[in-house]
Amino acid sequence: MLYKITDFFSKESSLKKILLLGIALRILVFIVMNPENPDAHREVLDYIVKNHRLPLTNELFLACHPPLYYLTSLPFYILGGLKFVEFYGLITSCLNLWLMSKLVKMTIKDVEIRNLSFLLATFLGTYLIYSLFVSNDTLSVLMGTWFFYNLIKYLREQTIKNVVILSLSTGLALLTKSTFIPFIPIVLIVIFLVNVQKPFLKMVYTMILCGAIIGFSGTYKFIENYKTQHQFFVHNLDIFELPSNAIFYQGPQSYYNINIFTLIKDPNLSSRNPSIHSAPLLMYGTFWYKHQYFENNLTFGNYSGFRYIGSIFFILGILPTILIFIGLALLIRQGFMLVFFTWRQQYGTTIFWEKIFRATCLILLFGSVAIMFTGIIKYNDWAFMHTRLLAHVFYPIILLLATGLSFVKRQKPHLLKYLALNLTLFAVLSILYFSVESAVVAWNWLYYGDKDEIQWYVNKSLGL
Repeated sequence: MLYKITDFFSKESSLKKILLLGIALRILVFIVMNPENPDAHREVLDYIVKNHRLPLTNELFLACHPPLYYLTSLPFYILGGLKFVEFYGLITSCLNLWLMSKLVKMTIKDVEIRNLSFLLATFLGTYLIYSLFVSNDTLSVLMGTWFFYNLIKYLREQTIKNVVILSLSTGLALLTKSTFIPFIPIVLIVIFLVNVQKPFLKMVYTMILCGAIIGFSGTYKFIENYKTQHQFFVHNLDIFELPSNAIFYQGPQSYYNINIFTLIKDPNLSSRNPSIHSAPLLMYGTFWYKHQYFENNLTFGNYSGFRYIGSIFFILGILPTILIFIGLALLIRQGFMLVFFTWRQQYGTTIFWEKIFRATCLILLFGSVAIMFTGIIKYNDWAFMHTRLLAHVFYPIILLLATGLSFVKRQKPHLLKYLALNLTLFAVLSILYFSVESAVVAWNWLYYGDKDEIQWYVNKSLGL
């Protein structure tokens, strides 16, 4: 069996097969899953329809978000309501997965490593679910992948056309979600590095053009905030009160509790599980499984023994998580060597720009994680540690996994087949999870005519 698995992932054509399977899984989840998550993005769409304008930040809880998602999804809402908006999410989700397949093909040379890494984007439940909801996360996911695709294209072919596309993708990403704020200075630095040895006037022209495109296309919400709230950056928790059950901090252990066995024992978020007061456990729990039981109507695993499939997810996630941290250490080392030892010798070469690309991915991932921790420190709200907030920088996570897998292949090649088995079991388990949850929702809908509730099973709930 191990030979068949390694043989499959060593084939170039397997990437397309994985992609098609991922699209099919997204279509299945779209059919049965409720359009809305607990965030009331629908209120923004309703407001625009009724008032014929965008809401100000202090008028609705989610009006703090930039408007691109709401404007692009509005025609779907007018034509067919929330399910049509979710269909818009399905389109962006499938487009994102296709673009991600192109991106990994461009940036990960080893076919086996590329295919194994792509499993994470294809089958990770959090990444899949939050690319379908009626939420600006759906467009944010696509914008993040499109940005990294444009970044590597620009670094490999440094034309004015590619710098314009990169700048536009940065601005539109910022117009989608404020979590893209760290991208602006990093993009400007990268463009400066590319042009620093070119004629001065040409460099200045390129930088001004880039800044103008980003500013014109992406800063609408921040200008509105300044006009109405007298500050550029406004979070909804600055205006609306934090729910009392959202309090996170319970002492220093909230930042160093990494006992994942508590997650394995109780996979769902509950009063019995300390994950709600631990940043590492929240991140691990929401990354590898639907740890928040109230996210959607796929609730069979919340009210039955099927929840222990989450325990298996958490066990299977241990090795890939270790590989991601190995990749993180290796890329940090590579960036350190580039800055302090090889910069002058390699500047302008193909390998130099490849290293700049990887370093940029790493910096943007760190920047996004920093925003999460800034939010949880400032507002003391455990929801900041949900890894959906890293969905727009998911490619760097895939890159870290690929780097870790490549390291193992070089150092201990006989171990790679076991890692391939681990990731294959993760993919199969994801298919099983979504198939069972979808079948239960469909069965309930056929017999009870209400696919939003599973009352017949809630009665057997464990009190979550």
